[in-house]
Amino acid sequence: MVEHETKLRFLNKAWGVDEDKFFTIINKLRASLPEEVKTASRVTRESERIIAEAQEQAARLLGEAKEQVKVLVANDEITRGATRQADDIVRRSREEAEQARAEVDAYARQVLANAEAFLGRMLTSVQKAREQVEPGGERS
Repeated sequence: MVEHETKLRFLNKAWGVDEDKFFTIINKLRASLPEEVKTASRVTRESERIIAEAQEQAARLLGEAKEQVKVLVANDEITRGATRQADDIVRRSREEAEQARAEVDAYARQVLANAEAFLGRMLTSVQKAREQVEPGGERS
């Protein structure tokens, strides 16, 4: 609208707004917004990958524990020891998977919070710029 409006244009200003300043702000917004979206998307993919790896490791450890139990079933004393060891392996693998998941979630929350704060600042800038170009808005 600013670029194509001819009725209210005078001395490189449309509606009392300096076109150069307006387009500079708009171009900065366009340049910075896609990078934050890419960062958030990359963090999401990375957290999904880490969670998948943790789940695969837990499944692998659980499979190993089950195999160990099968091998040690021959003797009652060995069986009890194997059961305890298998339970310990399963418990540890679950704890490690939960810890990995919690760390990934915390990291993702932090990155998303940073992206949200950045986008909030961008929205505030857009709103201020919009107020400046709207009738009755502040003009510098």
